[in-house]
Amino acid sequence: MTVNYYIPNTPSSKKSPIASIIHTKTAILSMQQLTKTCHYQIYGITLSSNQPLPILIAASKTSTTTVDVEVNITECELLDQDIKAENKHYRSGWYTKQKVDGIYYCLSLRGGNEILDVEIAPDGKKIWITWANLPLAEVTAILIGCILGTALRLQGKICLHSSVIKVDNCAIAIIGAKGAGKSTTAAAFAKRGYPILADDIAVLADYGDSFLVQPGYPRLRLWKSAVNAVYGSEAELSRVFRQTDKHFVELHQNNTSAWCFHSQPLPLAAIYILGERQQSLVTPSVETVTPQVGLMHLITHRYPQSLKLQQDMQRREFAVLGRLAAAVPMGHLHREDNLAELGKVCEACVR
Repeated sequence: MTVNYYIPNTPSSKKSPIASIIHTKTAILSMQQLTKTCHYQIYGITLSSNQPLPILIAASKTSTTTVDVEVNITECELLDQDIKAENKHYRSGWYTKQKVDGIYYCLSLRGGNEILDVEIAPDGKKIWITWANLPLAEVTAILIGCILGTALRLQGKICLHSSVIKVDNCAIAIIGAKGAGKSTTAAAFAKRGYPILADDIAVLADYGDSFLVQPGYPRLRLWKSAVNAVYGSEAELSRVFRQTDKHFVELHQNNTSAWCFHSQPLPLAAIYILGERQQSLVTPSVETVTPQVGLMHLITHRYPQSLKLQQDMQRREFAVLGRLAAAVPMGHLHREDNLAELGKVCEACVR
């Protein structure tokens, strides 16, 4: 699901018909439901939610636990006339909303009778999600992708569009454009017994001259062709979204077999950049890049790339990315366009 940030044509102060509907239903649901706060560990943070979420790893709550991101989720039932009225006023995408306490980052997704509305607080510490006619698993998949990526960057954290693998008690990150093969390459590693630390988003902890990669969640997102090439049949795998052919491959948390998830942060030892596949290439190779070239790739592959931070935050982010490019070896990973040869790609990375 691709979304872009934009400023809506209508003034932010103008309410759509759905605003009142959602507000009313939210109040009713809040009174009817016995809410129990759930806590999860993801990307090195503790996330709280007002209802249980699939996919994520549960965390125990103690008196000293600090919640880094608070998520409030409400499901609404909307009538057909509500949907028709709403569709006249809104289109899907990201936009910003100026309030007294700062700029809120908002997401609206529309598809038929399916609706998702998101607001993220200026400091990235609170998220409000309202949806209708969507499975909670799909709402969660969006939450742990572009929504949390936006919130964490608003908190000043470095987020890269990347898959991360554990190799010799260190982490190697694979970055690249959408469809470059990051998750597929990670799956080839997982098949060979290398634990996966993160897929889709790599969240980094900055220690000055070194960086740690925080663990994500125990899933890989793979297209059907990749599943068939490195995993097996997709028949029993759940789809990430019903309208796509991308599937979740569950990762075990025992670290004793293939297809494992590593749940502890690791020092980042190398970053590999995936470019276009080369039909004529026989043997994969890694071409070292300079810190200057590496920095440009890091800037390109921040996640989500469409997020436009305020200038002071951009300056701080660029400074950290510059140190990252200087501290961690980076290289172009050249490989052929052949899923059957992914084993050679893994070997090129761990030599």
